[in-house]
Amino acid sequence: MKKLLLLTTLFTLYTHHSNTQWVQQTVPVSKPITGIKFINANTGWACTSWGTGMDTSYILYTSNGGINWLVQHAALNARYNALSVIDANNIYAGGDSSARAKFSKTINGGLNWVDIQTPVNMSIEDMVFQNKDSGWSCSGVVGPDVRTTTNGGLNWIVRTSGMAQQTHRLFFLNYNTGFCGANSFLYKTTNAGLNWILNSNFSESVASIFFMNQATGWLGLSGGKVALTSNGGANWFIQQPFPLNGNTTTDIYFINSNTGFAGTGWFQKILKTTNGGINWGYQIVPTGSVRISIVDSLNCWAADLGISHTTNGGGMITYVGINNISTEIPGSFKLHQNYPNPFNPVTNFKFEIPEYSFVNVTIYDILGRKVKTEVENYLRPGTYRINFYAANLPSGTYFYRLTTNNYTETKKMILIK
Repeated sequence: MKKLLLLTTLFTLYTHHSNTQWVQQTVPVSKPITGIKFINANTGWACTSWGTGMDTSYILYTSNGGINWLVQHAALNARYNALSVIDANNIYAGGDSSARAKFSKTINGGLNWVDIQTPVNMSIEDMVFQNKDSGWSCSGVVGPDVRTTTNGGLNWIVRTSGMAQQTHRLFFLNYNTGFCGANSFLYKTTNAGLNWILNSNFSESVASIFFMNQATGWLGLSGGKVALTSNGGANWFIQQPFPLNGNTTTDIYFINSNTGFAGTGWFQKILKTTNGGINWGYQIVPTGSVRISIVDSLNCWAADLGISHTTNGGGMITYVGINNISTEIPGSFKLHQNYPNPFNPVTNFKFEIPEYSFVNVTIYDILGRKVKTEVENYLRPGTYRINFYAANLPSGTYFYRLTTNNYTETKKMILIK
């Protein structure tokens, strides 16, 4: 019976992973994909870095959803780091080449690409255009370096008033309102970058930025966390996407206030949330997901060492660790008994917290030695469920403990193999 249960569990986990709906596409070059952007379900562009040595980088194009990718432009001794697509005609790519920024553009959908001379010692690490003329770029060089153009990249003007840190990431909600990640600092502008005001300071670097509107936004942080705001960044709620295991959240995009994706440095995985970023699960992506492009709830692309595509939102989501199963505020703190108990090798248990709290949930063996920390983070009020996997542990008695600033409770569970 135990063997049947174990086989059933393994089969469930296998089918859960193998039923992934992300399919790898064929690309004409073997280079890391550093930018990807689709304007609809068929039309998209991607750019590459130079791989293992300083050689040639490429801009790729597809008109059939990525079934076929074509090389539109090749840049010798250069690499691309960022891609900004305004419409079917106006596309921009930025990077660096021989101590000078690399900036390429097309105004006819890629039939012709033009390389534009840029200032010496300026690199382009991230770039965003609001229209065919107005755009911003930032450089990863020492010190702040944000520049703006009002003529399609022909000229760039430094806009770093109020900044003091190295700049890495940009996001503009509209022409006036934008955000810049500078190491662990987040800056905000309300006048198109003329002045920047410090919004927040985090313990990790700001690796990606996305705002749905003036109030609601998310940040991906280098320590494998996501920060959420509902008041324009006046306050941030730091949430640990538990599947991420400390890897950087490299790209973040929300379709609506509930459904979002996060690209990661986590091998072959992309994160997805359906409750506004409170809980994150993962989907298997053959090529990795350092960069992502989301057109709608069905059509999504992920890229790193190649490009993957889904036409159904990626299929099922695998949740690891903790899941928020109710946002109704409980009357008190409570730790529930695990079920099933005894178990082999999977069990789960719930806990309730009535107030915003720093929560620690840790598993101990019979001798009181720590086996695993399941939760160590601030959580909102609600009911949470933890799925505990003990395939690598020996049979025996274990304890799980819920600890907050105002409450501690411990319960016993038994693993039988």
